[in-house]
Amino acid sequence: MKTFCVIGMNRFGQTLALTLAKNNKQVMIIDENAEIVGAMADFVTDAVVGDPKNEEVLVSAGAADYDCTIVCYSGEIDDSILITLLLKDIGASYVVARAQSDLHMRILTKVGADRVVYPEKDMGERLANTLTRNNVTEYIELSEDCSIVEIKVPAKWAGRSLAELDVRRKYQVTIIAIGSKEGKVDVSPDPHTQLDKDMTVTIIGLKKNIEKIS
Repeated sequence: MKTFCVIGMNRFGQTLALTLAKNNKQVMIIDENAEIVGAMADFVTDAVVGDPKNEEVLVSAGAADYDCTIVCYSGEIDDSILITLLLKDIGASYVVARAQSDLHMRILTKVGADRVVYPEKDMGERLANTLTRNNVTEYIELSEDCSIVEIKVPAKWAGRSLAELDVRRKYQVTIIAIGSKEGKVDVSPDPHTQLDKDMTVTIIGLKKNIEKIS
């Protein structure tokens, strides 16, 4: 996806729009607050002041012409549902909507959102999974059974190479990256790379197998 329309300039929406713009993506923002839109205008491709709950605003802004439209609106729950519905009605190809509760998430899905995100819940679960696992510094859930986890190199792995450890055979997981203590990340590690206690390793695999390590 190369073009994005971000609707709702709350903190989440602003951060999302700015990050996309920094990654050289074409970004249009829409919000009712002229002051916020004005402050963001220099950082994005297009900035529109208008009520996104008004279908005419969405149509005139060309929201449906973007590869992805993200509804970050943080007003009443009904508002984001309406905006999502309007976007699908005018032909938006891929709509991502931000939910504020499990019920909100289900409704957004039913009215046509192609993807629903629940940042507060996702971040809470991610933090909990990180804090409750020894040595885990980062945790990403891919599915109910599979995850990607960054862990500090276990003491018994220090001084040994990836080839020696042979974690794919022993644990049925794959090391996809190695992080140095300087913060550099090698996403294609050499099997003969020797690990030390100050490094991190990023592992992908079934949760039950990762648990044996972390």
